[in-house]
Parts: sequence; C-alpha cells; structure tokens
Amino acid sequence: MEKIFPFYLLFHVCCAVEQLPLFSELNNILDKEGIPFQNNKFGETDKILKEYDFIVVGSGPAGSAIANRLSEISNWTVLLLEAGDEATFLSEIPVFNEYTVLTNNSRNYELEREYNACLGLVNGVCHWPNGNGVGGGSILNGMLYTRGHPSDYDEWAYEGNIGWSYKDVLPYFLKVENMSIPSLAESEYHSTKGPVHLQYSFLTQIGKRFIEAGQQLGYDVIDYNNPNTMVGFSQAQTTMKGNRRHSAVSAYLLPLKSRPNVHILKNAYVTKVHTSRRTKRVIGVRFVKNNVKRMALSRKEVILSAGAFGSPKILMLSGIGPAKHLHEMRIPNIVNLPVGEKLQEHLSTATVTFLINTTDSATLPKQIATFESEFSQWLDGANNTLANNLAEAVGYIKTKYASHKADIELFSIPQSIGGDGGVFWKRTRNISEEVYNKTWEPIFFAEGFNIFPMMMYPRSRGTVKLRSSDPNDPVVIDNNFLSDTFDVKVTIEGIRAAQELATTKAFQEIGATLYKNPVYGCESHEFDSDEYWDCAIRTVPIQLHHQSGTCRMGLCPSKSVVDHRLRVHGLKGLRVADASIMPKLNGVHTMAACYMIGEKAADMIKEDWESHKLKS
Repeated sequence: MEKIFPFYLLFHVCCAVEQLPLFSELNNILDKEGIPFQNNKFGETDKILKEYDFIVVGSGPAGSAIANRLSEISNWTVLLLEAGDEATFLSEIPVFNEYTVLTNNSRNYELEREYNACLGLVNGVCHWPNGNGVGGGSILNGMLYTRGHPSDYDEWAYEGNIGWSYKDVLPYFLKVENMSIPSLAESEYHSTKGPVHLQYSFLTQIGKRFIEAGQQLGYDVIDYNNPNTMVGFSQAQTTMKGNRRHSAVSAYLLPLKSRPNVHILKNAYVTKVHTSRRTKRVIGVRFVKNNVKRMALSRKEVILSAGAFGSPKILMLSGIGPAKHLHEMRIPNIVNLPVGEKLQEHLSTATVTFLINTTDSATLPKQIATFESEFSQWLDGANNTLANNLAEAVGYIKTKYASHKADIELFSIPQSIGGDGGVFWKRTRNISEEVYNKTWEPIFFAEGFNIFPMMMYPRSRGTVKLRSSDPNDPVVIDNNFLSDTFDVKVTIEGIRAAQELATTKAFQEIGATLYKNPVYGCESHEFDSDEYWDCAIRTVPIQLHHQSGTCRMGLCPSKSVVDHRLRVHGLKGLRVADASIMPKLNGVHTMAACYMIGEKAADMIKEDWESHKLKS
C-alpha cells in the first residue's frame, strides 16, 4: 500500500480530497531531506514602494526575463507582480509535467462550447490550463525548447514589424540559452553563456526506437534549432539542469534576491492599469493581494506579461480594447484596439495509440512499484525515469500540404493514454468518463505508447472577451478550433506519418500495432478512414497550451494592439511582452520564443530610456 503514495498525493493536490492515505508521509520524507512541499523562496512580504520606475505584470518566461534585465540597472526600481503562488515540489520532477496542471499552479479555463472540436471532453467543452505561479508556464510545461523556422520570424518582419526577422531575434535566442549538450554546445546557433540551462531529458526505450524509426524512413537525426537542419528526428532539447526542471524561477528570478532595487510580489492579482485620460499615459496598476485592493505607481512604464489570456483581460478591464465590446461591458473606452482577437493554438489528438508486446512503456502499475526507490535515487541526483519529460523525442516532417518547411511535429510519449487506467490522462485532458472508458478501458494498464501529431501552422482563429466588468470573472474564450477544415486535413497526414513509423523495424521488434478500438462517438465511420480520423480528432483533441496572438504586433492600430517595439498603440508608458504579441503563431512550442520576446523587450526598453534619455 505504501508504494502508492505519490500518486494519491497528486490526486489529493488536484481534487482537494481530504484524508487520502499517506499524504503526510510524503511530506515527512521531504522534510527529512530538507525539501518543503510548497516552495517559499521569495517569502511573504507585501511591503512595496509607492512608486517604481517599471512594473512588470506576470512572471512567466518573458516577464521574468524583463524583470531581471531591467533591474541590472541599479538606479532603476522594478516591481514584479505575479497572480499565483510559488511552485510545488512536483514541478521539479520532469516526468510529472503533465500532472502539474492539476495543482494550484494552473489556472484552468473552460472554453465556450462549440461543435467543431472537444466533443468528447467533459460537457463538450475544451479545457485550457494556464500557468498560475511564480515562473508562469515554465513551472508546468513539457520543457521543450524549440525556436521554430526562420521564416516564422521573417513573416513577422514582412508585416512591418521592424527588428523581428530571424536574423534580428537569433541573438536573443542565444542570449537566453546555456547549452550543455556536447554535440551542440560549439555550434554558432547555440550558446553556453545564457541563464536557461538546456539538455536532453532521460530517454526511454520508446524514445530511442522513435528516433531509430525516423532514421529507417530516411530522416536524419538533427538539431532542430539549427536553421539548416529542420526536417528530421531528434531527442527533445529541454529546459532542465541535471535531473530537474530549470524554470524561469531558477534562471531569472532567484538571482534577483540579492538586488535591492527589485521587489517580487506573489499572489498579487492585477485588475487594471491606471491611465491618465488627459495625457494618455499609463501611470500604474491596481491589484488585489490578501483581499485588499492596492495600487502601485510607475514613473516610466508598465509591462504586461500576463499571457495570451491575462494580458488582453487586463487591457480590456482598463478600457483598452474593442469599443463595441467594452460598451457592452459598460467599460469606458480609452483606446479602440482589436484586443483579444486572432487567438491561436496548436492542436494534436490523443487517439493515435500503439500497443506493444514488451515491457518498455511506463504503465501506472510499474510506476507505482518502482517509485519509492526511483524517487530516492532521483533525490540523490540519478538520471532515471523521473527525469523524463514525457515528450522526449520529436520528428519534424513535411506532409503533402507543406511548402518550404515542415508542417507536422510528431512527438512520442512512452505510455499510452490508457496506460494509467484513467488516473491522470483523463483528468489532465478533461476527457469525459464515458468517452475515456468506452475508448480505452480494454487497454487499461496495457503496454503501449502514443504518438502525437501536432499541426504546426493552424489556420483557425479564436477570440478572448470579457464576461463582465468584474475582474474576478473568467474571460470568455471562443477557441474556434478546427473551424478551418484544412487544419484537420494536415493533422490526418500527421496520423498517417505516425502509422508509417510504427511499421519500421525499430517498432516492429516490439510488436507495435495500432490500437483499433474506435473512439466512442466515431463508431459509425470505417476505422482508419479519413472520415474516422476527422471524427476522432474533433472528439478528443489535445491542446498544447501555446495560446498566442491576442495582443498582436503590427503597424496598423485597426489590426494590431502593439507596435514593433511592443508599445500599446495610442498610449504612453505601456507595453505588452508575451506570446500574445505574436502576429502569427510560430510552428513549434512557444517557451523559447517567450524567453526571446522578454530579452528583446528588455533591450528595447533600455534603449528607449537610456540611449534616448526620455523623460519620465
């Protein structure tokens, strides 16, 4: 019984179930090792100055980088406000990244019901976890560090965003990273001097075979962050150091504890920016901490880095956004801008499951049986299965719809969706009880793996709007997923590529076969037909949590929210710097780009206030 405790603990954390067995025992073990379950690295102080030079809202990859770089100038004062608390110890363990969305470090949004996608999820509603803690998404994501194709950024520049071409942003990618993979460290496209530590995670036998399968189909093993080698297969480059996650907290925020000119306030929920109507200058922010409404003033600028949901919400609550919508919310409109439009996200599907005849995968019973010893070894620094980031290996391929670059990312997961018997995957992906059980119950705890085909360049667009003028109300998210049928067609091609991988010698040696029990609700379609996969994709989509585009960058205020220097159109003293500014979603996981955006934003702010000697 005692060996089950880590998994019951996770369930306790996510569902607030009282008195689950051995919850206190794990805390005792952590206490013995001198490790608190809940981090408290930044204390609980709420003493702040009345006025700061800069106020940064949100401590994700971009916000953390900005706060760090601005506070390098000792006579500038910086306040970093974070709505969430610090990460739990579970965040440190790479293999638990899928499950951290069940903790308080995730703000879980329920989207509006629609009929193009998420048909098999609870109540037919998509479920969108979002980082809610010091470090933002970097404390709960899959740790993949992927930059994207050079043309992703060249297209941003082509739209008039000067300084955002690949040539322009590459120095900032290099400024971010501390590459520890020996074969990549000396490359001109990598750096060993940045704060974010990069390495490979622990690779399972499934991951090794995935890469071998790609080679057997004629693909090279590549460095996908090298612009000259962007089609092929690779181990995932991850933000890890040793056998632990290396988040924005470790990279950018912990060094700030020795700087007296920067204050970090957690559990501080920003409700609006305060603007002088006479001068159209933002002069501070209003926020709530410990149920007390407070205000902090800014001498120079406020920088919103609250993410693709948080930043547009704060703007609209502040009267900055679509005039018609704000009128409906009874919020006076200060600047009419298309805030909340053009929401973009990467989608995959959970339905491409393969069974095997060996014991190579990570089924829940095996995880339970070995956890106690593995956990002890991991605490001592061992590189074992707990240091696996799940999405351990990736492949970039061109489908028949591709132009000059890959349009599908395949990544392998060393367990099947049914391999945990519904303990985690069902909950983390919000799959309905009926759909999950009727689809995967025949293979509960069976040996197998999943391949996720991620469509890299979706055409569908959604919106983010206010539900009311009450800051406590969640935003209204209309994802509009798969409204453009082209997105489905490309994803089906990704499924076909995954099936082809399974036919290779690498996977046939372990008896890999496609799981053929149809997804519940799709039985009327011939299994494995395009019509069947269309249904399966729409029934059980997988979101990658790469939300972006809702405060897009551009020249024209009627079509964008910020200019090429990330300044909000029509206002002074306000910028946005996070994934929301992306004019078009880059084709990969977005964390690396968010770090880059933060580094570049900090340099632009320094240029504007140092080189040009602007007056506050």
